[in-house]
Amino acid sequence: MNTIKTLAAAAALAATLGTGAAQAQQASDQVKQACRQTANSVAGLIENAKRRGVKDLEAGITKPSGDWPSQVAAYMIQAANRSDSLSQGELASLGYAYCVERRPRG
Repeated sequence: MNTIKTLAAAAALAATLGTGAAQAQQASDQVKQACRQTANSVAGLIENAKRRGVKDLEAGITKPSGDWPSQVAAYMIQAANRSDSLSQGELASLGYAYCVERRPRG
């Protein structure tokens, strides 16, 4: 579990430490909150689907509306499909890091 947290923290750090003109901007508190809510919600949906015995998580859960949140959900579903041992918290951490890293720039 510490390894997953370390990897998630490293991914988040790498996203904020870009180089040159393409340096990543720090995510606002509003973005972080939206990412946390989305990741926690999707992780809960995935966990519930697994408990119900859903084989096809892609079809078994309702993804959030919007391009950005649905991309986060798709990433989390792929991670859950690849590893049955990910806990809900670990999955939420991965989703949060991905969400912050891939947030719309503007």
